[in-house]
Amino acid sequence: MPTICKIVNHYIATTKLNFRTELQTPEDWTKDWQHLRERYPWLVATVDERVVGVAYAGPWKARSAYDWSTESTVYVDPTAQRRGVGRALYERLFSLLDAQGYRTTLAVIALPNPASIGIHESFGFRPVGVLRSVGFKLGTWCDVGFWQRLHEHSDAAPSAVRPLPGP
Repeated sequence: MPTICKIVNHYIATTKLNFRTELQTPEDWTKDWQHLRERYPWLVATVDERVVGVAYAGPWKARSAYDWSTESTVYVDPTAQRRGVGRALYERLFSLLDAQGYRTTLAVIALPNPASIGIHESFGFRPVGVLRSVGFKLGTWCDVGFWQRLHEHSDAAPSAVRPLPGP
């Protein structure tokens, strides 16, 4: 968790890509992981035994009608960008979400962010809306875009989301 925290804290401290304004601690990450790990996949990528990226899913909203929807996130260590780390993490994440029976995954992207838009669209996400000037960070107002990836296209009533497969 300390390395994941360091990677994400870089984006919190230096960019508008993450709307947090307070740095996170490894304990914050551990608490979230313990709370969500049975239902949502959390993945790390390593190179030479060093963590270089993290991707995870979490609930879209707390109300039970949203149980088949998730929100996805991926962060890559700046020293490992443009090497396929994010793509590898997302390939595995979406295959797990598909296997679990989720219907849709949403991505919330601070704009502008062509790299994030590019990777999400390469996995079938499509833009569904923009909220203008909803965040204020690093001295400027920021827009947020929403992208959606549909996993299933049936209108039938869903079955329960399946647990994560074992290791």
